[in-house]
Amino acid sequence: MKKEYKSRLAIGLVLLLIGIALEMIGKGVYSLITNLFILFGLILIINSVLRHLKFRDEPEKDERAIKIGTFAMAYAWLVTMGVLALLVWLDYNNLVKMTAFQALMVTYSVSLLAAGVFVWYFRRKGDVE
Repeated sequence: MKKEYKSRLAIGLVLLLIGIALEMIGKGVYSLITNLFILFGLILIINSVLRHLKFRDEPEKDERAIKIGTFAMAYAWLVTMGVLALLVWLDYNNLVKMTAFQALMVTYSVSLLAAGVFVWYFRRKGDVE
């Protein structure tokens, strides 16, 4: 296991134990703080274990992965701008009424989905130009 994975795992374990200890000592008084400690501890532990299982001793990033990520984010940005233009057009023509929260969630969801789809597509395609 890489040194950085071990350190993240150790920090996550410490945060998890601090959260559990605070819960036992405080008996619910510090519930938000204890929940945050436990949550961040679990996130660090799970993240480091999954990264170790995925990459082992190989590098996490190389030139190809960086290039794929760059192209995928650029294409996802263009798709998101298209969706924003569509939302403005729908609102202007009174075809759809949305709250600000709904519009933001549509935009956020489309941008995440587009980024994931483009990363998947470019990884399968091979070389990105």
